[in-house]
Amino acid sequence: MAIETTLQARQKWWNILYAVICGVLGAWGAYDYWVTIPRKEAEVAAYEVAATTAEEMEAKARAAAAAPGAAQTLSVEDVKTYEAAKAVVDKGKPVAPAAYDRPVQMWLYIIGCGVLGVPWFLWEWLSSASKKYRLNADGSFEFNGRSIPMEDIADIDMAKWMSKSVATVVAKDGTRIVLDDYKFKNSNLIVGGIAARLYPNDWDTDGRDLNKIRAQEEAAAAAEAAELAAANQPAADSTTDKTV
Repeated sequence: MAIETTLQARQKWWNILYAVICGVLGAWGAYDYWVTIPRKEAEVAAYEVAATTAEEMEAKARAAAAAPGAAQTLSVEDVKTYEAAKAVVDKGKPVAPAAYDRPVQMWLYIIGCGVLGVPWFLWEWLSSASKKYRLNADGSFEFNGRSIPMEDIADIDMAKWMSKSVATVVAKDGTRIVLDDYKFKNSNLIVGGIAARLYPNDWDTDGRDLNKIRAQEEAAAAAEAAELAAANQPAADSTTDKTV
């Protein structure tokens, strides 16, 4: 019976989630870059203009009051201008955007997350979904349209299998095909099928380490024997005491 991999569901949804998060961050960066930062800069500029205007009106009022025979310090238009400027100044000086705000929003969020991040995660999902690995009943191995006969499979590298769920099929021509059980469902059956044929004493068809299983069974048997011996020890001691 042939065994074929499919993309693990978590790989699909994690990549979609990351793409959505990058899209949201990119949109937020764009809004900040083209709306929020310009608005803050305009508020700071308006405050500075108002502060300058208020100072000028106050200086004008002082100069007019000091003039001989002055009946009115400021005209009606000047008073309105001063009051409007003073109202802006009394609200307090707004905080200006930091010098790094624009570069951060542009390079980190707009470009990094939006322009690069979204396509990257979508491509990672779609490209992974298009990959197929298949172990046929006759022992041949297929991947992405290429087939390797059973007799041309020289080895399988299991060094990272137990720690990272990654194994590498090695063909006689030097081709190396990486199988990742975290990404592709049924990879363990393909890896196990090849490893069990090449190393029957070390691996089973499910990709389990037989040496580790045997060691665990021996340890469990030894522990059980030790418990049994400890349980029988008091009875032996009691028999000895009665004999004496």
